[in-house]
Amino acid sequence: MINRFLGQLSNEQVRVIGPELILGTLFDRLGFGSIPEELFRHIVIARLAHPVSKLKTVDYLYRYQGVAVEVDSIYRFLDRLNDTYKEAVERLAFEYSRSVLGNISVVFYDMTTLYFEAEDEDDLRKIGFSKDGKF
Repeated sequence: MINRFLGQLSNEQVRVIGPELILGTLFDRLGFGSIPEELFRHIVIARLAHPVSKLKTVDYLYRYQGVAVEVDSIYRFLDRLNDTYKEAVERLAFEYSRSVLGNISVVFYDMTTLYFEAEDEDDLRKIGFSKDGKF
C-alpha cells in the first residue's frame, strides 16, 4: 500500500516546508507581511534559504515551493519594491532591530560577490558576468 502511494508521487508534488516555517515566522515577526506582495515573501525566504542568482531563484521557487515565476517578473518586482516599498521595508527592519537590540549605532551588511572562473559549464557553474564585470 505504501509503495503504491509513493509510486504515484512525483517531484513536483514534494514541497520543502522548513524554510517557510522558520524563516516565514521571522519574516512575519519583522512585520514584512505588511508589504502586500506575495512575491516579496517568496524572494526573501528563498534568498535566505538558498542564496543564488535571480535565475536560480526561479528554479528554486518552482522546484521546492511549487511557485512558478519568471525571472523578468522578479526584476520588475525589484524595481517596484524600490519605488514603492523601500522606505517601509527599511522602517520595519529598523524598528524590529531597535526593539531587539535597543540602541543601534552602526549596521554592517556584507555585499561580497562570489564567482568562479571556469571555461566549461556544469550544473553548478554557468558562464556569465559577475557583478564586478568579470566573465
